[in-house]
Amino acid sequence: MVHKTPGGTPADSVPGFVPSTGPLPSSGSSLSSHVHQFDDSDLEAENDPPRWQENVNINVLHLMKPEEKKRQDVINELFHTERTHVRNLKVLDRLFFKPMQQEQLLPSDQLYLLFPNLEEMLEIHSRFNNKMKAHRREQPVVGDVGDIMLEMLDGSSGKEIKSAAAKFCRNQSIALEALKNKQKKEQKLAQFLSDAEANHLCRRLQLKDIIATGFQRLTKYPLLLENIAKYTPQNSEEHRRLLQAVHCSKQILAHVNQAVNESENEHRLGELQKKMNRSAFEKVKAPIVQAYHHLDLMKHKLIHEGPLTWRLHKQKTIEMHVVLLEDILVLLQKQNDKLLLKFHNNNLMSGREDTKVTHSPILRVQNLFTRNVATGKLYLLSVFLFIKYADHLETKITNVVNLCS
Repeated sequence: MVHKTPGGTPADSVPGFVPSTGPLPSSGSSLSSHVHQFDDSDLEAENDPPRWQENVNINVLHLMKPEEKKRQDVINELFHTERTHVRNLKVLDRLFFKPMQQEQLLPSDQLYLLFPNLEEMLEIHSRFNNKMKAHRREQPVVGDVGDIMLEMLDGSSGKEIKSAAAKFCRNQSIALEALKNKQKKEQKLAQFLSDAEANHLCRRLQLKDIIATGFQRLTKYPLLLENIAKYTPQNSEEHRRLLQAVHCSKQILAHVNQAVNESENEHRLGELQKKMNRSAFEKVKAPIVQAYHHLDLMKHKLIHEGPLTWRLHKQKTIEMHVVLLEDILVLLQKQNDKLLLKFHNNNLMSGREDTKVTHSPILRVQNLFTRNVATGKLYLLSVFLFIKYADHLETKITNVVNLCS
């Protein structure tokens, strides 16, 4: 069903039509009247796709091959899920973002972190949604979709969605974690979120579930387009366009995924930097200390972090927390809520004399050799790092670090 504007024209057919994104009240009857006031049919979209067969002449339906019916099923899902995504964005805007902004429930920087460009995302996907609706009205049995999908995902439009989606998704997990912590401390915010999530428009979903659909939508495009291509004659122009659209959608997804990873890594490095205590490390007079006297993890790229067992020799092991960056390996020792950066000593027997060896907690990656080991239950995840030499010693030594997940 398409709601009519006061002039009798279907609201969804007006070029560039985007319903108002003002806040909606949470009460039942007033909310219903407010929805109809804006003639917003997208908010009435059901979870399950409508039956496209009901709008097709029964004689035409009988003549369709099974492959074409399957193709129509996937196209129907593609169009419907775009509409439901627009619905989710409007719910975020009307039930969460605008009320939280007006009632000042979050500082502006935290609100921006959670909804950095919601209006831009809503405009982009509303445009996609309107194109799909127009295509459906023209062809009850939808023919080619490769052209409109390329128009959406390639060229300037593709660059626009790539940039906007990366901005929208990159800090979501960080923002949601901060919101969760703030919700525990502030009763007013907790009550607001509880009331908003209880609204029937949320359909029993929480804010974290609805906001995650921004990234989930991007994962749907390549899957659905590949399925449509599966039921499209090969070597046809439509098949070529669909494969190109699949390629574009995967590029967009990869770009957004990289932006998310970089943001989470940057945030994690900031947390590690705050916990790291360098006082013991900086007291030692050694070239490695001079090189990393003001070590700032935020200026590096996080590759991996996790628990580590440092085996100094057969009788001595130390439990560490390893941080692997793009150019250095940092070995930190946990002490309460702090991470100590310090040198470690052990005595080696050399004939009749004991030799004291000092090991640096910072190792340059270019000085490491690695090999896989196939022992133990976690043999697929275990790695031995052979340290070629320690920068602070004049003579080369060999240490073995047992790195286990």
